[in-house]
Amino acid sequence: MATWSKNNRACTTLWTTFSLMQQLSTNFDDSGELHIKDLTFYNVLGSADIKKQQANIIADQLDNIFRLGRGATYEKNIDRAAAMTAMNSILIDPEKQLKDLAEVLDNTYIFWGETK
Repeated sequence: MATWSKNNRACTTLWTTFSLMQQLSTNFDDSGELHIKDLTFYNVLGSADIKKQQANIIADQLDNIFRLGRGATYEKNIDRAAAMTAMNSILIDPEKQLKDLAEVLDNTYIFWGETK
């Protein structure tokens, strides 16, 4: 099970990024339990194709922000395609939670200042 913690760079980076993107309006502690369907990008009435397209757009934005804006690098044996696939698998599932996405991100990126 995924853990949401202020001591985890994936969690804090995701929360601050989504806050700036206006995808959520909850405080950090409450955000880990948010479902994907609670984020502003998620269109509950959209077709499966629309949901995939929207998830891909968000995944692309996150990847660019993390790498280009926040200095993250990919974990060993991870590339952009793998990162996008991993994020999309969570972002298209309305019942997944933000903490599930953070867990995927923690396994995909080495965030600035993160020690392993």
